[in-house]
Amino acid sequence: MEEKIVSLKQQGLTLKQIAEQLDMPIGKVQYAWRKWRTQHGDVTATAAAPKQQAEGKKRMKTSTKATKSTSTKQVASSLQSNASHHSPLLEQAPEGYWKLPDRYDADLMHAVVQSPNSVYVFWEVSDAVKETLAMQFMRPWEDLPKAFRILDVTLLDYTSGHANRSYTFELPEMTNSWFVRPLDPNTTYVFEFGIRTMEGEFLPLVASDPLDTPRAEAAGVGRFAEPVRRWQYGEVESPELLDTLPKYAAYRYVR
Repeated sequence: MEEKIVSLKQQGLTLKQIAEQLDMPIGKVQYAWRKWRTQHGDVTATAAAPKQQAEGKKRMKTSTKATKSTSTKQVASSLQSNASHHSPLLEQAPEGYWKLPDRYDADLMHAVVQSPNSVYVFWEVSDAVKETLAMQFMRPWEDLPKAFRILDVTLLDYTSGHANRSYTFELPEMTNSWFVRPLDPNTTYVFEFGIRTMEGEFLPLVASDPLDTPRAEAAGVGRFAEPVRRWQYGEVESPELLDTLPKYAAYRYVR
């Protein structure tokens, strides 16, 4: 009976399972097992180790497969999610990087300040507008003369149609951006892109939002403080004459 218990134990069964299989009290099985271990030493751990290691490897492989399967599903789900939410305006370059399209087929114009005397302007005209103008003037879009207009709208409402001054010049064909310079600092500008009609009039197609160029000098706040102090404390008999109206732009020190 002792050999039977040892054999079943070496097969990996627990003492409780051995007792149930041999229909013996658990105490008698424990006693026989301790007795055998005392006489022969703990060799069952060595005998059971290969089986336990094999079972551990099997469980590890199963877990690894499940993890890989879950990871693959998550990656696939993530790719599908990204594919369904990325902007339709993006297209994939041959080398695998995302890039912006060359144009958006929209009517737009934006101006970006570069310095107090320089502004970068870029624009786009949609295909629908080009086709409409080509039909109206009975000339291909490429043959219509392009022009650019600069409007000084400082302290004015651009939508009212008024401007302090304006300047229009011709543009080369296929131009969609321009560095506008020289400009005046501390001035509000609006830029327009359009065509010349057969009568030579400028027809604007797109316009930028009003843009303020930065100051080229320190603000005039407090520049009269010292003359006012001298007159206030009686250091001079009468107020001093002050140069408050620079050429053309009297508003520059009150904006």
